Amino acid sequence: MSIEKLITPYFWNTFSKKMKQKVENPKFAGFFLAKEAERTGMRLATGTDGSLQEGNMVTLYWLVDEADGVIADCKFQVYGPTYLIIAAETICEMVIRKNYDQASRISADLVDRQVRDNSKRPAFTEEGAYYLNMVMSAVDFACHQCHGIPFKRDYADTPIDFLEENQQTIPDFENLAKEVKLQIIEEIISKEIRPYIEMDAGGVTIHDLKGSELHISYEGACTSCHAATGSTLSAIQNILKTRVHPSITVIPTI
Repeated sequence: MSIEKLITPYFWNTFSKKMKQKVENPKFAGFFLAKEAERTGMRLATGTDGSLQEGNMVTLYWLVDEADGVIADCKFQVYGPTYLIIAAETICEMVIRKNYDQASRISADLVDRQVRDNSKRPAFTEEGAYYLNMVMSAVDFACHQCHGIPFKRDYADTPIDFLEENQQTIPDFENLAKEVKLQIIEEIISKEIRPYIEMDAGGVTIHDLKGSELHISYEGACTSCHAATGSTLSAIQNILKTRVHPSITVIPTI
């Protein structure tokens, strides 16, 4: 990255509303010491990318339960552009009370989607993506320090909660050909649903669309998770009702 880009100001109006909220009210700024981890019986896992000499640095601090690999608490320290604060704050929100295996499955795109005001417009600019990737690298380093800690594979929750306000459905959807309907639904599932389910080592496949009934099946961890017929199913259905058409009902194959 050129020095011109590094010193270019990041104007406030380039941030989404959700990004601004994280800058104005960060909840996870700070750090943990080794003695705090010892006192709570946790493992302190840290991940750092960048350096003070470079002018950009982020460090993540996780208190990880050595019994099940769950990240009980997390904090971050940042030196550099505001984008680092936004990315680190968002990551902390996403990993807390998840285990480190789930944290390792988080992608930069998934983080970006958490702070978008518009589902089709990336929140991080090209310059901002550079700093987001720094935070993702710090996540990898922190996860590496958790190796050897056992973790549960039957995840109980998938964080599909991204629904923007005033979302419009597909015009005249009910009159489209079945093949076109399936293409639209597949695209939305691929972009808006699968990344979250894959974070929990699961998967979802479309089998058929019969009228307004969408028949799907789960894969991986989802096949043994009670949320597959509860909160996850409800979230998938709500997204499709909001994105595609309010008549859609999702029928999972058990």
